Amino acid sequence: MHRRTLLTGLAATSALISLPAYAQFNMDSLMQGAAKLGSAYFASEGDEIQLGENYYQPLLQKSGGAYPDRNAQDALQRFAAPLTAAADRKNLPWEVTLVSSDQVNAWALPGGKLAINSELVKQCANPNELASVIAHEVGHADKGHSMQQMRNESLLTTLGGLGKEAVSAWLGGGGLTGQVMSALEAPLYTMVLNGYSRKNEFEADQHILSVFSRTGYDPTKADDFFRTLMRIYPQSASDTTSLFSTHPGTQERISKIEASAKKIPRPAKAPSPSGWAELKSILPTPKG
Repeated sequence: MHRRTLLTGLAATSALISLPAYAQFNMDSLMQGAAKLGSAYFASEGDEIQLGENYYQPLLQKSGGAYPDRNAQDALQRFAAPLTAAADRKNLPWEVTLVSSDQVNAWALPGGKLAINSELVKQCANPNELASVIAHEVGHADKGHSMQQMRNESLLTTLGGLGKEAVSAWLGGGGLTGQVMSALEAPLYTMVLNGYSRKNEFEADQHILSVFSRTGYDPTKADDFFRTLMRIYPQSASDTTSLFSTHPGTQERISKIEASAKKIPRPAKAPSPSGWAELKSILPTPKG
């Protein structure tokens, strides 16, 4: 496994904020103030949908491109349909794409745009594992984690000066412009591929149980794929992905999921998800 080198540069943007002539502004102070203002404006569902629509195809291409087998794409979409239908936010234009990549990973953009790598599907030995990954990514989109984390000053300070000014104008209530889109592309790409904050990852993990409860999956199986991750990425591994990171550690995530799963009734019958058999015929799990 390897971490993909991000080649996307930050495009220069023009200033969008008109500052009073008598005031002396420090950019860091400006961003801190904008971040505080952002909580009132930044989580617009329309903004989330626009960001997802704008970046989805470019980030799919940078992640490896859509897997070329139409039958595999159709099978994944049929498998994922009940899981996205169980999302909290019914108004998002949910979309799931199988990505051609040898990295065990999956990601979610704002607005319900999900990507599942082909190698991850190969590593899923049963439908519970794949369902938990998709439900986890649904959680990131349902909870608006991308939008929350982009309000974080540490991410915004990775932008160049003109990029900061454009984004701070948006945070203060301005619209999503081409300048903002250009400034956010690289940091958003890094964030969705490499993972979210500890708090956000725990929230997405717990969301697996919510989706499982609504779709008939056994909550005691919600942590199965994290056990697979521990095998693929031993504790000594230096790689990180949006599913595997040192914050939080995989064992801690398993413990929290197990503790919550004990409080949820188990279904009388396991679901027979559409698309699973077709997916595994195309992307079989390696033996051993």
